[in-house]
Amino acid sequence: MSHGFETFSTQHFLTLFALGSITYMAIQKGKVADEPLKTDLGLIIAGPTFSTIVVDAIYKLAFHTFDYLVDLPFFLCDLVALMLPFILYQRNRKWIGILYFWALAGTMQALLTPDIEDGFPSFHFFRYFLGHAGIIISVLYTVIVHRVRIHWQDFINAILYAQVYLVGVHLINQVLGSNYAYTMHKPPGPSILDLMGPWPWYILGGEVLMVILFLLLILPFVRQGHVKETGDA
Repeated sequence: MSHGFETFSTQHFLTLFALGSITYMAIQKGKVADEPLKTDLGLIIAGPTFSTIVVDAIYKLAFHTFDYLVDLPFFLCDLVALMLPFILYQRNRKWIGILYFWALAGTMQALLTPDIEDGFPSFHFFRYFLGHAGIIISVLYTVIVHRVRIHWQDFINAILYAQVYLVGVHLINQVLGSNYAYTMHKPPGPSILDLMGPWPWYILGGEVLMVILFLLLILPFVRQGHVKETGDA
């Protein structure tokens, strides 16, 4: 029987520790693996992430609990989870660069301040944490194991495509009356958006925070002298 989930509870910290340990082990395994296995491991990690979205939709449709206001794949993490296996399989350099910023700056926030009510060992608990953590693990694994160099163009692309996403999802929210990406109002649970004032100022605050986090994420590559205006992995 599952209990309610509380942010920053013992359950939350233990979950983050377990996911961090899995990330470390996956990267260490990838570093010593032969080349074909390196790519396969990345896809193996991304596969369950994709599956959580599909299984969740099937589960809710089967039990007639699917709600188009919250269950369509319009949250950024859901979209990324659906795209991830195809991006990694094709080794799409442009999108790997974008996802480096989106995953570590955006999806990480979803793990630190989860928007979830059911705790361990409920289906929704595993769906939420496996789905979000899988994105971060897959992206970190790809960047570190395959030695992808992050460029300023990746930084720019991540910001520009984020704006396209926000505008698009806000239009969807206007039509459906939904709140994907929280462009209409803040999430019900505690989040960093609570520190940024009422609507629409928290959206602007989120944009500023995004740029700051993206700059911090590109800093390791600046320090290593790997950042260029253009270039391949």
